[in-house]
Amino acid sequence: MNAELIAILAVGVAVAGLVLNGQRANRREIGTLRTEIQTEIGTLRTEMQTEIGTLRAEVHREISTLRTEISREIADLRERMARLEGLLEGLREAISGRRDAA
Repeated sequence: MNAELIAILAVGVAVAGLVLNGQRANRREIGTLRTEIQTEIGTLRTEMQTEIGTLRAEVHREISTLRTEISREIADLRERMARLEGLLEGLREAISGRRDAA
């Protein structure tokens, strides 16, 4: 083998060693980043589940409050309608001058 061929092979081996070493370092760095990202995603998932649970409880409370208010309003309307029906019936009796058997 002549000296030029040995120099070319030596440079090739050196470049291959540098590339392999760089890939190994990149692989290690990617593994570290992957672990960090998975940890952060797990933390975010837990936080989101907590927030969603809180929001769900708030919505249920609001719906319950609204149901109570609507029921109260409906009861008030029934009372008012009954009063009006009574007044109209009395007015009809007063105008006609008689009482119905019903």
